Amino acid sequence: MKIPFTDRKKELNFLKEKYSSGSSELIIIYGRRRVGKTELIKQSLSHAEGKTLYLLGELQKENQLAALYSRIAGLTLDDDFLKNNPLDNWHAFFDYFTKLIEKESMVLVFDELPYIHKSNPGFISTLQYYWDEKWKGMDFKLILCGSSISMMQKIALSYSSPIYGRRTGQIHLQPLTYLDFQELFKNWSQKDIIGAYAVLGGIPRYAEEFDIKKTLNNNILNALMDKDSFLYKEAKFLLMEELKDFTNYFSILKAVAMGKNTFNDISHFSGVSTNKLYAYISRLTELSILKRDIPVTLSKERSTRVGNYVLQDYFFRFWFRYIYPNSSLIEIGKSDIVMDMVKDDFNMYLGPIFEDVTRELLQSRSFSGKLPLFTKWGKWWHKDKEIDIVALNEQTNTILFCECKWQNRMLNKKIIEDLIQKSGHVIWKNKARTPYYAVVSKSGFTTAAVKFAKDQGVYIFTLEELVLSCDT
Repeated sequence: MKIPFTDRKKELNFLKEKYSSGSSELIIIYGRRRVGKTELIKQSLSHAEGKTLYLLGELQKENQLAALYSRIAGLTLDDDFLKNNPLDNWHAFFDYFTKLIEKESMVLVFDELPYIHKSNPGFISTLQYYWDEKWKGMDFKLILCGSSISMMQKIALSYSSPIYGRRTGQIHLQPLTYLDFQELFKNWSQKDIIGAYAVLGGIPRYAEEFDIKKTLNNNILNALMDKDSFLYKEAKFLLMEELKDFTNYFSILKAVAMGKNTFNDISHFSGVSTNKLYAYISRLTELSILKRDIPVTLSKERSTRVGNYVLQDYFFRFWFRYIYPNSSLIEIGKSDIVMDMVKDDFNMYLGPIFEDVTRELLQSRSFSGKLPLFTKWGKWWHKDKEIDIVALNEQTNTILFCECKWQNRMLNKKIIEDLIQKSGHVIWKNKARTPYYAVVSKSGFTTAAVKFAKDQGVYIFTLEELVLSCDT
């Protein structure tokens, strides 16, 4: 389906402010592929003062790429000299460009910067020279954008980069939040929207592969379980771009996707020895593919031996749980068998994602004043006790305990009673704190549960009610 440009208000406002600053600005924009970086830039350029030039990275040598960019600049800026006299090296190109900037403010974008760097290793150093010697102090905005997070960190953000310390802003573009994602599927039920979100991970480009006239299951079957579909090998292609020795990485990611969340469990399932596993996990964490959860009441200093690893990207989570392990069946045309596996397991798969979505929605209510303000959010567990969401405010000594249940039956009051009882095991300012309680249910609550919640002052919501309360 064709989708509109969605949200990104914060990022657009940031870029608008930079464009109107009257100063030189060097802005780095990065994020995983398909997340919408290019569209964000193109939307922002319509608000820029002066002239704009967008150049897409190509795997070409300096003389070819400089000449190509000269012709594009000539056509975009209506410059007859560049149209008829393409320049064949970076210094000639940037010298001429500097003369244009002296006459009028300009925004210059280099998209897919890692491609330029790969075939032109000296390109970043050349940019650094012109920034320091020519452009700094001029009304000029330089945007450098890339999808390879590891390469962008190396060539644009790290201490070893020639342009280190020169950036005036950066945007690490994230997938759409649930509240923004659901706007793409307005005619679907919230239950189906959260299913789509759990599969596509809030990536706008992936949502284009779904047909809103079809059911969620049909979309999963057609978009991910057809060996010729765009999304079928997407995760593999993306990770091979970022990682080496991907056999071990894939084994680790499969382990985590299948629910092996502790260090030792991941090692045992993946076959990667514990003395080597830490380096792999560190790399996956740096790339925001994995994240490490710790109980929210613990400080990082005290959490070295406690932590569960989860796949942060829902698309990767779905792909490694269902597509990668069953690719042999898909290749021989037995996608219906794989789809049956998904149907049998999908509610289990959705449970933790429902918790994440609930956390996002409760945060939205908290920050908008519809709940008390909580500044630190996470989950809590200790031995056999676990609470899905716990939020804290160190200044006010308030704490929120919340359970989220993705079940096909109404919740009774025992769920609320158990939550209140479990909260007593959470050690955090026990004598001074003010507790709040909430329960969120896929399928609603019994009459007795509703009455008990009202009597005890417990917040209760269905997913639909929680989304509606955040929209209004």
